[in-house]
Amino acid sequence: MTESPLKITVLGCSGSYASAGGACTGFLIQSPKANVWLDAGPGTLANLQEYLDLSDLTAIVLSHEHADHWLELPVVYNAIRHYVLCDPIPVYGTHGTLSLARSMCESIEESFACEVVKDKDSLHIGDQFWQWSRTQHYVETLACRVNVANSSFLFTADTGPEWDVKSLGEDVNLVISESTFLSDREGEEILHLSARQAGLLASNANADKLVLSHLAPGEDETAHLNEARSVFDGPISLASVGKHYVV
Repeated sequence: MTESPLKITVLGCSGSYASAGGACTGFLIQSPKANVWLDAGPGTLANLQEYLDLSDLTAIVLSHEHADHWLELPVVYNAIRHYVLCDPIPVYGTHGTLSLARSMCESIEESFACEVVKDKDSLHIGDQFWQWSRTQHYVETLACRVNVANSSFLFTADTGPEWDVKSLGEDVNLVISESTFLSDREGEEILHLSARQAGLLASNANADKLVLSHLAPGEDETAHLNEARSVFDGPISLASVGKHYVV
C-alpha cells in the first residue's frame, strides 16, 4: 500500500533477455487500495518480494505471450499452490497468454482466477481503472493505461511505431515506453520502438514524463536518452530495477 495516488516500482526492464543482475519486464503498480503486478518477466518474482508478499497481490496483468513478459507465472503458480496457500489471484491477460499458462499449470484454478482481456476493454482493479489497447506487434499485445483519481500511467508493452497511443487517451502523467534499439535500425521495420520513436509517442500522448524501458542488453543508454530528448521536451529517465515513480 502507498499513501500516494499511484506508485510504480520497476521489477525488471531488460528487453528480450535479462542483462547481468537484471530481470525481464515487470512493474508493481500500487495505489491506496490495490497492488497489481504488471508483466511477470523472468526474474521479477524475486524483486517483487522485496516490496510485498504474494498473498498481498490484488491482481496480475500480462501484456502478451512472449516469454520475457510472462514466464514467471508458472513459478508463481507453484509458490501459491504449495507454499503461500492464499486464495487464487486474479490474472488478466490475452487469450494466447492464458492458453500458454494453462498448458504449463495443470490445475491453474488452484492458484489463479484467469480472465481474458482484449482491445478496448476496461475494468476496475481496486481503486485502479485499467484500459487496454492492442498494439502493433507479432502476437496480440495490449498496452494499458491506469488511472487513480487524477493520476495516470501508461505502459506501451511491445509495439511497432504505427500503434496510436491516443487510443488510450491523452494528457498522461507518466509513460513507460519500450525503447528496444536506436533510430539507425528503424529501416528494418522491426515491430518494436526506437528511442526516437518512444519520444515521439510520449509527445503524442502529451505526457508529463517519459521512462525508457525494454532496452536490449548492451544498448548505449546515453544514446537512448539523447534520441528521446531530441523529440520530447519533458523529463526522461531510464528504467532500472528498484526505481520508483510516484504520479
